Amino acid sequence: MKVDLETHGSVVVIVPRDAITEATLADVSAATEAARAQSGGGRMVLDMGNVAFLDSAAIEHLLSFAGTASRGPLVPRLAALNETVRETLSLTETLPRFSIYDSVESAVRSYL
Repeated sequence: MKVDLETHGSVVVIVPRDAITEATLADVSAATEAARAQSGGGRMVLDMGNVAFLDSAAIEHLLSFAGTASRGPLVPRLAALNETVRETLSLTETLPRFSIYDSVESAVRSYL
C-alpha cells in the first residue's frame, strides 16, 4: 500500500492511500515509525481521508500508535475520518482513546 509522509511545519502527516488491514499493516507501521523518527517522536497526524475501512489489526496498531507516543499536547491526532471508520472505532469503544479532528488542517493547527 502507498503511504505518504507530508511535512506541515513541525508536524508530520501520515497519509495512507487505502484501507488499513492486516495485509497492509506493514506499510502503515513502517510509515508511522518513519514519521516518529522524523518528528522526534512528537507531532504527528494520521490523515484517514483515504482509508475506506479498518480491521481489528489496524485498530490494534492505531491504539499502539496513540499509546506509545508522548502524552499531553503531543498525542498523535487522527484526521478526516469517514463514517465507516468512525463507526468502527465507536463500535469497538476505542474512539474516545484518540484525538479526532475533522480535517488535517485543524489537526495540524491543534499543535500550535
